[in-house]
Amino acid sequence: MSEPWKNWIPGVLSKGQVVELCKEDYIKNVKNYESDDEDINPIDHSSLDLTLSNEAFEMVTGSIKPTEGDSYRKTVIGNDKYAKPYSQKGDRIFLLEKKHTYLFRLNETLDGRKLQGSSIHGQATAKSSVGRIDVLARLTVDGMDHYEYFDPKKLPSTSDVEMFLEITPITFDIKVRVGKPLSQLRLFYCHPDNSRIQGKELCQCLLRRKDGVEDATLSVDLSGTKIFKSDGSVYKDKIAAFQGKNIQGAPIELWGKDKFTPETFWDCLEEDERTKRLLIEQEKFYILRSKERLCLPEGIAVYCRAIDETIGEMRIHYAGFAHPFFGKNRKDGKEGTPLIFEVRGHNINVNLVDGEKLAELEFYRMSKDCIKKKQSKQKGDEKQETKKSNDYNEQELKLSKFFKDWGDK
Repeated sequence: MSEPWKNWIPGVLSKGQVVELCKEDYIKNVKNYESDDEDINPIDHSSLDLTLSNEAFEMVTGSIKPTEGDSYRKTVIGNDKYAKPYSQKGDRIFLLEKKHTYLFRLNETLDGRKLQGSSIHGQATAKSSVGRIDVLARLTVDGMDHYEYFDPKKLPSTSDVEMFLEITPITFDIKVRVGKPLSQLRLFYCHPDNSRIQGKELCQCLLRRKDGVEDATLSVDLSGTKIFKSDGSVYKDKIAAFQGKNIQGAPIELWGKDKFTPETFWDCLEEDERTKRLLIEQEKFYILRSKERLCLPEGIAVYCRAIDETIGEMRIHYAGFAHPFFGKNRKDGKEGTPLIFEVRGHNINVNLVDGEKLAELEFYRMSKDCIKKKQSKQKGDEKQETKKSNDYNEQELKLSKFFKDWGDK
């Protein structure tokens, strides 16, 4: 059996290394992983997109945490008290109602027999575009006892270890399509903790901030910023946050780009210049941004986690990965890019203050430095860009990619 990691150093696997694992069938059923077309290649600089199959279930009693050593198919899907098959509402399309939980088998599988003898670990998170519409999407891998992770030594000794995605829309109804990714898997050679790097010098290098702090925390920015239309003109000034609207009968389709008018689903909240505070209302969902700006080189990947998932009576959740080159070479010349916070109020209102610390960054070295593909410009199309690295690299305060620019009809 080939061992492609023989000359790898511990760290996050880059695109070429993940391709090697796919070629050797450590990870199976990955389509287009050798394609030069970034619109269809599922591998980014430091993660692999996981795609939905046509096998779906509605969770009858809600979310069920995985249990170590158990087959999720046998213990959960095979019990009609917990899950029942869920049918398509169109050609390869499923309608998922808010505040209901669903389970999808993923197309990709792991070869447990091969991976058990390796040091390849996995860590997952929802795609950025998914978290920004208040959808929880959590990976379950057979044999594991918690979400969003796999340890090779705990994988079942089978050639096709199944993976499932548990999906719970909260604010909006959504539609999902077979073959589209809602989650991404980051692979490590060694346990993730063994490739973490830290120190104030590292923070000085990777974070652009004004307060002189030298740690890896992120604080919320409630100062106002301009929101622009697609033609570059200002739509609104001094906007500090977006708040999701409570609407009925308008599901958001989780594929494609620039499909929905933001005014239908969101309100713009202006900066309170006097108090520098924002009221987080119960059961409301907010898009905010960090004061700090992240600027990553080719050899560093980041995981962002809430300092405390529940601060008072609000919950912070967001897609946790930032890939190499994030915040680099912005077209507007700015250094670094802020990260987006996704905040939901719980049972009571909360008054959030500008500069409150909400998250902490974990820095990981790459096993091999990433190579940035040069962007090409096609004749007559000056806006031609690669798919993944530019979706959010230019962001300030930004909605999911499924929405048009503000003011566009």
